[in-house]
Amino acid sequence: MALVLVREVIKDQNLSIIAGQTGLDRKIISSEVHRPGLELAGFFEHFGYERIIVLGRTELAYLGEQNSDTRKVRLRQLLFFNIPCIIVTDDLLVLDELIELCNQKGVPILRTAEKTGEFIYQLSRYLHNRFAPRKSMHGVFVEVYGVGILIIGPSGIGKSECALELIKRGHRLVADDAVQLMKISDTKIIGYPDEMIRHHMEIRGLGIIDIRSLFGIAATADERPVELVIQLEKWDDRKEYDRLGIQQRTIKILKVEIPCTTIPVREGRNLAVVIETGAMNFYLRRMGIMSAENFAKQLQSKMIR
Repeated sequence: MALVLVREVIKDQNLSIIAGQTGLDRKIISSEVHRPGLELAGFFEHFGYERIIVLGRTELAYLGEQNSDTRKVRLRQLLFFNIPCIIVTDDLLVLDELIELCNQKGVPILRTAEKTGEFIYQLSRYLHNRFAPRKSMHGVFVEVYGVGILIIGPSGIGKSECALELIKRGHRLVADDAVQLMKISDTKIIGYPDEMIRHHMEIRGLGIIDIRSLFGIAATADERPVELVIQLEKWDDRKEYDRLGIQQRTIKILKVEIPCTTIPVREGRNLAVVIETGAMNFYLRRMGIMSAENFAKQLQSKMIR
């Protein structure tokens, strides 16, 4: 199970510590953030205590209007659960009762000057990235005409050489060799390079080359969505390859279905041009223009006549 420590959130979000310094190593196991509206009114039946608690102007104003006894009861109920931390937004003053209770329980109170809505957005984005499923995949990841294309295939098939030709033609390298993949939603995967080999490629016979230094900053990209997978394989005369392209195959990566095309490789084929055409055809399909299907319909219509 993925987890994040409170001290990591403090560092990333530039938060100040108000109380509960002994709890900075508390574990956060959820990417969700919670504003305790119903809980401050006394309803805890569905309280997600594993989430970070955010108190904004509304929550603190509500607590301030309660009498001292009621306020203490609500805060004790809130802190009865093993919450990871409390973050106060808008640089608001923190109630003395809350500071006292959090010091006793070792629950960190943190503060930011950010507005509540903006802060929750950036914190949620940070947490979702930290908790997102990840994997590393052997291949080359390039951006061709704005389409993120992951090129895979056996070692020595020519993936890097093909990517190098695409870069020379004005397209961009995202990652070579070890492509890092992160699932950010049920339908979207982001690809990015390993930090150690960012902007570099391995070309057999030349060794490691720096793409950014050779071709300029516009020749690389830090990350892109994986929209199309192209699988290279050695040409097999005994195998029947798809010649119409009507069947749209997919490959499952981190439980996300990604369109996938197999391209057989043999001497004389210009793979860079083929992949460029595949990227443009991907755009046509996205716009609802199915070239292969339209051709098949026209052919069938003529045969009927």
